[in-house]
Amino acid sequence: MTTAAAPPRVPEAIHRRRWAILGTLVLALLVVVLDNSILNVAMKTIATPAPVGLGATQSDLEWAINSYTLVFAGLLFTSGLLGDRFGRKLALLAGMVVFGIASLLSAMAGSPGELIGFRALMGVGGALA
Repeated sequence: MTTAAAPPRVPEAIHRRRWAILGTLVLALLVVVLDNSILNVAMKTIATPAPVGLGATQSDLEWAINSYTLVFAGLLFTSGLLGDRFGRKLALLAGMVVFGIASLLSAMAGSPGELIGFRALMGVGGALA
């Protein structure tokens, strides 16, 4: 008669915190994904001339969108490796800090070039998160 090994038990401390962990991950994902939606809403304002907006050209607007996506996609595997090496919690926290600082800098950008650069930095933070 063969007996199957019992599945490994999850420690009770992890079991109790699972909803808090899930909520934290969902919030981080929401922040990272919501950023692109917000940029799409602000396109018209960014394209208006200097007193109100940044006076961005069509090319600048495309780079503002794609700089985030390109950096995010390019660093996703590397960020996963860093998360495995130094800890996923540290990678998430570092990513959210970088993302938050870059988001604040993007909001205060004075030119389309600055916006593109800060959006690329947001991609670094989003990939780490």
